[in-house]
Amino acid sequence: MKLDFKSSNPSSLRNDIITMVEDDELQTWEIHLSENHKYLKHTGQWGEKGVIKLTPDNINKKMEVQVLKFKNTEGDVRDFEGYIYGRFCELIFVNFTNKFTSIDRK
Repeated sequence: MKLDFKSSNPSSLRNDIITMVEDDELQTWEIHLSENHKYLKHTGQWGEKGVIKLTPDNINKKMEVQVLKFKNTEGDVRDFEGYIYGRFCELIFVNFTNKFTSIDRK
């Protein structure tokens, strides 16, 4: 599953989220760097299973959000992605309500 956050400036939304995490303003998230790409990793119970990939699409005015599991995580990503999406939506709803207009599930 993927979530699309409709936004007039998806690159700015992504960058603002990353900046807040890097500045330790969001204590329950950290940056996981892999192959020069910054992913979000929850520091709580689900963070050891996978990360969130944020992909801005400025042409279609959306930021695509996808949970990716770590190679050593057993089972399917569907087993836990709902919990990580829930934590991510909490981050968005509390801090960025004026940066998106709707959410679509793909």
